[in-house]
Amino acid sequence: MNPTSAINQPLSGIRVVDLSNVLSGPICTAMLVDQGAQVIKVEAPSGDLSRRLGPVKAGMSAMFVAANRGKRSIVLDLTKPDARRALSALIERADVLVENFRPGAMARLGLDAQSLAKINARLVTLSITGFGPTGPYAEGRVYDAVIQAVAGVCSAHPQWESGEPTLLQTAICDKLTALTAAQAVTAALLGRARDGQGRRV
Repeated sequence: MNPTSAINQPLSGIRVVDLSNVLSGPICTAMLVDQGAQVIKVEAPSGDLSRRLGPVKAGMSAMFVAANRGKRSIVLDLTKPDARRALSALIERADVLVENFRPGAMARLGLDAQSLAKINARLVTLSITGFGPTGPYAEGRVYDAVIQAVAGVCSAHPQWESGEPTLLQTAICDKLTALTAAQAVTAALLGRARDGQGRRV
């Protein structure tokens, strides 16, 4: 879509705070950018891990650029009170917050659901987790390959000769999660437009 026509895009005027890293969350918010949203990516001082995956030029990999195109960026060390106050100020003016931390991380930052509602009652919050917020695997560190394995994707695509399960050579689970997440955010924004209430997705 022509960038000069951004004002006519469906998400023009929507502000998104993106706390997510690596792939599923960043691809989701990149798609929101493509639809006209203004996205502010918040990175820790160490930077998004995807900056260092694959060939890197000027501190950015092709993966990072593809998943974070069109965003504004800020570095905040959320272990520091001043940085958490700055993040709260961003959230106060935002329409959407996206995060893919492990369960409990937002609460440890003082950003549990109740606290977020106090900051911004109209906020749409998207939380992406590998195995959901509860259950025996909830605390596990999850990447695309892990989900491919446990979901049976590897078994469904065995090697031709040996029949051994094999990984698809693309981050299919991250990409499908991003597509689903972006659709869920736009649906939540539509719901908010009708009743004025924030949503958790």
